[in-house]
Amino acid sequence: MTNRLNLLTLSPTIINPSNSSKIQPGDLSQFAPYGNGCYGYEENSFHPIKGAPEQEAEGGFIYFENSIRKENFEGFLEMMRLGREAKDYVAFIQESSNPFQDKYLKQMRLVPKFALKYMFNTLDDKEYNSFKEQELTFREALWEFMESEKENWGTSFFNSPKLAGIMGGDGDWAREELSFGFMLENSYYHVARIWSRAWIVTK
Repeated sequence: MTNRLNLLTLSPTIINPSNSSKIQPGDLSQFAPYGNGCYGYEENSFHPIKGAPEQEAEGGFIYFENSIRKENFEGFLEMMRLGREAKDYVAFIQESSNPFQDKYLKQMRLVPKFALKYMFNTLDDKEYNSFKEQELTFREALWEFMESEKENWGTSFFNSPKLAGIMGGDGDWAREELSFGFMLENSYYHVARIWSRAWIVTK
C-alpha cells in the first residue's frame, strides 16, 4: 500500500500570531464554531439535538469502522456537501501521547484558504491570492489519512498488535481495533476534522 498522505504539506500550529480570531486554525484543542459570521458565530454545544447549528443544514460528528468502502465514504461527504475537489486548504495533524485519556490516536483538521482569510483572519489579500495548493484534493486527503492509519495500526483486532491494551483491553476477550471519527466543524467554511481511534471488540 502506498502512503499518499506523505504528499500532504502540513502547516505549523500558529500561522499568524497577530490574528484577531479567538482560536488558531491549527489549535486542535478547540473546535471551530458554526455559522458564517453574518449573525455571529455559534459555539458547538455537542448536544446531539439541541446542539444542531442554527445557520447550517449540516454539521456534527460521527464514528465509523475502518472497513468503510471508498465510494460510501465519498457518498457521505457528498451528503454533507463536502465533496470538495479543491486543493486550496491547509492541513494540521496531531498525535496523542495518551490515547486512553485523549480517546484518539491521531487527528487531522483541514481548513480551506477561504476559512483562513474570512473566519480565522490569518491571511491577507496577497497571501490569499498567492496561496499554494496541495497535491491532494480535500476529499483525497481525508481518505488518505484513513489509509495511512490502517497501514500503521492494522485493520482487525487479530492483526493490530500496536493497539493491544491501548484502551484497556485484556488481549483475549477484549481487544482493540481501529476505527475513525469525523466532524464537520463548520459547513459554510468547510472546516473538517477526522481522527483515528481504538474501540474494544468483545468476544
